[in-house]
Amino acid sequence: MKKIWLAFPFVLMLGLNSCVPEKNYYEEPPAKEVNTSEYSTEQTVTLNVDYAFTKAKILFYIYDQNPLIFSETSNSITLQEGIAPLDAIWTDDEGKYTGSITLPAYVKKIYAVTSAVNAPTLLEETIINGNLNISDAIMPEPETRASQYKYATKEDLERFNSLGWSTALGTFNKGNGKDMGTGKIDYNYNGNNPKLKLSVKERKSLLETTNSVIGRYKTCPQEYRTAADLYINDDDTEIVLTAIGGNTCWNSSLGYYYYKEGQKPTNWNDITVYTLFPNTQLDWIGGSAPTYLRSFPQGISIGDDVQLLYFDNEHPGGTTKFPSGYRLGFVLACNAWDAYFYGFGSYTKTKNFFASSTEGLSTPRADGLDVRTAMFKDKNNNIAIAIEDFLDDQNFTDLVFCVKSNPVITNVPVVDEDNNTTISKTGIYAFEDMWPHASDYDMNDVLAQYTYEKTFNNNNRILSESFIFKTFANVAMLANGLAFTIDNTTPATISDFKKYQTEDFVQAKFEHEDNTIKLTDNVKSAMNAEYKVTFDYGKNSDKTQETTVDAFIYRPSENDTRLEVHCPMKKPTNKMDMSLFGTGDDCSEPDKGIFYVSDKSNAYPFAFYLSNATSQDIAPLLDPSNEKTSIDQLYPKFLNWARTGEDADWYKQ
Repeated sequence: MKKIWLAFPFVLMLGLNSCVPEKNYYEEPPAKEVNTSEYSTEQTVTLNVDYAFTKAKILFYIYDQNPLIFSETSNSITLQEGIAPLDAIWTDDEGKYTGSITLPAYVKKIYAVTSAVNAPTLLEETIINGNLNISDAIMPEPETRASQYKYATKEDLERFNSLGWSTALGTFNKGNGKDMGTGKIDYNYNGNNPKLKLSVKERKSLLETTNSVIGRYKTCPQEYRTAADLYINDDDTEIVLTAIGGNTCWNSSLGYYYYKEGQKPTNWNDITVYTLFPNTQLDWIGGSAPTYLRSFPQGISIGDDVQLLYFDNEHPGGTTKFPSGYRLGFVLACNAWDAYFYGFGSYTKTKNFFASSTEGLSTPRADGLDVRTAMFKDKNNNIAIAIEDFLDDQNFTDLVFCVKSNPVITNVPVVDEDNNTTISKTGIYAFEDMWPHASDYDMNDVLAQYTYEKTFNNNNRILSESFIFKTFANVAMLANGLAFTIDNTTPATISDFKKYQTEDFVQAKFEHEDNTIKLTDNVKSAMNAEYKVTFDYGKNSDKTQETTVDAFIYRPSENDTRLEVHCPMKKPTNKMDMSLFGTGDDCSEPDKGIFYVSDKSNAYPFAFYLSNATSQDIAPLLDPSNEKTSIDQLYPKFLNWARTGEDADWYKQ
């Protein structure tokens, strides 16, 4: 029998597949698409600030939540504990600032807070397309912010007269039963003697000094509170008082009096009080939603001034020349103007409530506060007097005025003019130490709290910077070192410090390699240790740009090199073992400046920095029971952030 080979089906199959390219089993696998995401949790924002109404140098703070507590029953403000600012900046002399700031990427709305006497304590604004514009000039009127808005003012045409004060200095606007009186005076100082007239430049300087001493939500320092009335040391002393600030709901009256040295009054019957401003209201807005309140009417404006007169038998009409050997005191009668404020229930206690510069004359308070005035002098020898008007607090910002005299009155302390401010910013570094190989991505092999601290002056010149790293306990098996690089090029005196557990910082010596500072070769050798490096630039520093750092972990490698793990797209140091790039699961391309990245199918970084994160935020990572649990299982919004950049607050607890 003839044998027939069954080759046809095979030939047919070849024919059927002849249009399909044959696979080359020797081809290289297709290149992975590199994921060049930096996994950044920060954003750079262009900041424009304008305290247009204040027009003075102001220190303001940036928060990501409202840190202030406004009293529902009175005009008092307190700063909540435990809420840290994201940044702090000084404006220029006109209340303006323009520059770039770095904020956490999750921040969309900010709260600008200042304790400055004449500025709005709180301004809220939203970041739009990387721009943040803050201005009190565009602050919406309260009627657009609330369902109800009212002038909480009543009028009693005999309320001010009942004080019994002299009005010998001149006349002022008074109500007639139909039109409410403003109390605006007709006897402003019309002279131009520079030794008595407060210039705009001087006012701004004194206001800056004032804001360094007192603030809306601060307590006035004891060293500036005084019951020692101004002492007139020279004959023929002339005195002019100028309003420079204040913030209170009460429509109060300000007067002055004088007495011979050694004859301090013990009650109001011992002296004559002369009216300076019958209504010291500067236009207060306050309260809380849904009812915003506004004091009315405005009685004075910033810059209003009065020359004080001395009266005796020889000068029944008054003279501008005060004799030597006299003390000059001031008194604020709370809410004593005819058109008085009643927006808070405590208004019923304001009548005949006095705040005096003389010990024993003020109306007693439950907290025992007797001294109600703070007095201090700036570098120009101009005196600021600040008064606490009522029961609510001890900030002494209710009324602030300047006293200029010729010859100069000297028994007032001078304020240190440095005006230096220290601010801290914090975040968390997290590392996966099995790089270049993918691992469990639990991101807890090395965790370190990073705190940046800077001290700067009122021109935003940085005087010193500190870089503080605090490690956390971990269960990683490898011995990882911790180091950081800096971009600083400004000459500085560098100091190293270290502390363990609850100990204080002590001098230490870290290894410095060009722009790299090695903190420890083994994080596990001292859990919960803190490492601090301080750069001191000196008081004449011209540095304005903050130094940025790049923290990384490391281990020894071959030929005196080391394995380093940095955040994505960060450049390694010159000690790095470059042969490790492109191995394992790493897709770095050093010649293109691409480092510590994976392919696009991998949404997990080997390291990242969490801006403004706290130990509370990373509690899941610190929990030993979560060892080998990938980060997306602990933070449900992580993957969406890693892939799209959305849910930037994924780590905030």
